[in-house]
Amino acid sequence: MPKSSKQSPRKTYAFVGDGETEQWYLQMLKKNETKLTVTIRPELPQKKSIEDQFAYVQELSVIHDKVFWMVDLDVVIRETKAFKGPKGQTPASILGTKYKLLQTDKELKKKVVFIANTPCLEYWILLHVVQTTKYFDSCDKVIAEIKKHAPLTEYDKTKKYYQQANDIYKRLKPYLNFAKKNSGKTGSFNPDNLERGVSEMKKIFEELGI
Repeated sequence: MPKSSKQSPRKTYAFVGDGETEQWYLQMLKKNETKLTVTIRPELPQKKSIEDQFAYVQELSVIHDKVFWMVDLDVVIRETKAFKGPKGQTPASILGTKYKLLQTDKELKKKVVFIANTPCLEYWILLHVVQTTKYFDSCDKVIAEIKKHAPLTEYDKTKKYYQQANDIYKRLKPYLNFAKKNSGKTGSFNPDNLERGVSEMKKIFEELGI
């Protein structure tokens, strides 16, 4: 029998981040990595609570081949410290519960990849130019460190900076292998120990084959 001329549909990967920075970065990744065999769909949830994000991730996992859930821990840590209710209902506790569910539920484990950045995506940006496992307790402190290093001395957390002619992804691509190695050295997310420098962004590039 002759082979079918129909091509298999491209796999679709959804990326859920709780901020616009993640969306801008992923849009530039998609723009520059033109040979990818999957379709990248950056998603920005309407609601930002951990429970709302998790529900959105579950919803997307039904219609996409893979969902990457990118969580900045600075807000979780800050809101947990300020929380006045029961200990088991803090943002950190809720995140820990959802994370453990991702590890134990067979379908979710197969479809969802959890990506932690502590304190924020900028820690991943910093790892392109510095090997560090230092914990920064705010994103502003990471940005101050980023600005000490070329080619990021003019770094600005704006759409214009991320998407200008020499966009953020294109600018950092020569340093990507260094960043992936540094990302690995930060270790893995630990729901029982949030206050440590972590970036699990290398998981994305391993999955995409970049």
